[in-house]
Amino acid sequence: MPSLRDPDSRLSLVARAVLVPPSVVDALVQIARFRPAVCCTSGGLVTLPVVIAARLLRVPVYLWTGDVVPGRVNRLLAGFCQRIGATFEASVGWLPRGRTHVPGNPIRRSLLRWTAETGALALGLDPSVPMVLVTGGSQGSERINAALSTALPQILRRASVVHHAGPAHLARAEARKAALPEELRDRYRPYGYLRDEMGAALAASDLVVGRAGSSSISEPLAFGRPLVLVPFGAAASGHQAANARAVEEAGAATTIREGLLDGDRLAAVVCGLLDDRARLERMSASARNAGKPEAAVTIARELLLLGRCA
Repeated sequence: MPSLRDPDSRLSLVARAVLVPPSVVDALVQIARFRPAVCCTSGGLVTLPVVIAARLLRVPVYLWTGDVVPGRVNRLLAGFCQRIGATFEASVGWLPRGRTHVPGNPIRRSLLRWTAETGALALGLDPSVPMVLVTGGSQGSERINAALSTALPQILRRASVVHHAGPAHLARAEARKAALPEELRDRYRPYGYLRDEMGAALAASDLVVGRAGSSSISEPLAFGRPLVLVPFGAAASGHQAANARAVEEAGAATTIREGLLDGDRLAAVVCGLLDDRARLERMSASARNAGKPEAAVTIARELLLLGRCA
């Protein structure tokens, strides 16, 4: 059923559309005062008044969209924009072809300073042992954590595991570590939150397990790391499932549906990849081809060009 909680549902769009006209007036005042050379937006209904005002004042607009399938509002906004940047090649079919390019998802440059060697050293890992990074996003994922807890003994016999469990789940992860056999315990490194360590963990990893949001996919790909993706089932309009499908079709990922995720399945998929080095290498090569570590620079150049042409 249509829901106000889904930002892309028709009911939600209609309910919020009544606020657009007065917001356009406010945006006109602010843009006329600020006089920008270019307007850059990641879209959504909240940006519609700003984009309309920018076009009325002849300010060029750049739209960046993160998911494979742009939402309804972003597809509407694309008609107002001089240039559209997409994260995935598969998005081009949803957007104006002549104005769309694929720079990727901009990520922090500080992440990219890490190498496999410096990352392993910073995390205190043995670089000769494969490493699997497991993350459920900034707050962690209870579903992924539970599956990993069961799968750990099998995975740890083949690899170290750096686990971004989430702040609320760290105590449980540390208790699980304490219960592991002594010979496996040091191979499991749970964290509540990964800050600068995220770059180190991505660089040192051989395989990444995580959700299928745009950033969750783009950061590992920028390092050429293959993925085991568990799309969040409640993501608006199935965006994560579409993202995962695009990366899987590119050869850089394999997907486990959230409803089918358990410890046995996670262990089978991860161990199967670790045991099949040839397949893992093929996926790594595909990830390197799909990764766009210079996305931020590419977008910045587009903005400068738009500003000069204004």
